[in-house]
Order: sequence, then C-alpha cells, then structure tokens
Amino acid sequence: MTAPTEEPVDIHLAQLLELGMSPAAAQATIEIDGVMSYIRRSMAKREMGRLALRDLDLPIDVADLDILAALEGCATHSGEATVGFIAERLSVDPSRASRIVADAVDKGIVRRVASQSDARRIGLELTETGRAHAQAIRRYKWKVFADALGQWPEEDLVTFARLFQRFNGWMADAKERAGTR
Repeated sequence: MTAPTEEPVDIHLAQLLELGMSPAAAQATIEIDGVMSYIRRSMAKREMGRLALRDLDLPIDVADLDILAALEGCATHSGEATVGFIAERLSVDPSRASRIVADAVDKGIVRRVASQSDARRIGLELTETGRAHAQAIRRYKWKVFADALGQWPEEDLVTFARLFQRFNGWMADAKERAGTR
C-alpha cells in the first residue's frame, strides 16, 4: 500500500515555506495566485466585454472591443494611431491588424484619416459611433466597478489600488528580468 499523497495546497505551502516565507505570507501568496488564475480565465473569456455587449445591445463583436479601447486610449494620450500601432497594441502581426482595422471600418466604428505628421501615412480614429460605443462600454465598466467597490471603506480602496499598482510593477519588472536572461 502506498502512502497518501499530500494535497497540492500543502505542497505549494511547503515550497513557499522552504523559500523563507512565513506561514501567513505563504498562505496569502497561494490565495493571490488563485485570484489571479480566476481573473486570467475571466479576461481570456472576455466576460466583462461580453456582459457589456449583451446588456447594452451594441451591434459589434467582442473582438471589436480591443480596437475601441486601443483607439480611445491613443486619443487620450495624444498619440497618432496607425495600423502599426494597432498591431503593437493588440500583439498581432501587421497583416492581422490591417484586417481588424478593415473590419472596424466596414462596421462604421473606425475611419481612416490623413496622418498629421506624415502625409504618406494613414491614421485611424474612432467615428462618432465608435466613440459612443466606447463611452457606453466604459460607463458600463465603471458602474460594475462602482457596484463592486462602492461599499468598500475609502481607505481600503486606496490601499488596494496602491498595493495592486505595486504588484503590477513587480510583475513588469519580473517580465523584464525574464526577457534579459
């Protein structure tokens, strides 16, 4: 007869303890990992975007949310959007970005415009319809956030935001370090 195997959480806890974490910090790390896994799955399924499109009854696809967000963000930061910008922002090759842009133009949410910095280039911007869709989706998202976080004490919310930004900074640093090896 073989000995019973340890539960996975016990194995993870032991590994974190071996790395010098306290039991409470190790348990918190396991819980953070679980929450991150849930968030990752939710984002991969685009659950928030699907809910927004369903509830708002917008005549676009979930795939269109990426170009709306990219162009809205570019306009906010006074940048010029091009197909190359879309390719970079969406992490797709230029030919895929060109097809995404063409589809968005056909749907009337994006238009091609002359570049302000280089007459040989074509810029992109949201149409009035595209801006209206982006604004409606953003309002929807803020309402979901306000419903979820509105009852939190202000101090908790401010602390969470600060710690979440700090965690994100650590993740960016870890990614950069991994890329330089």
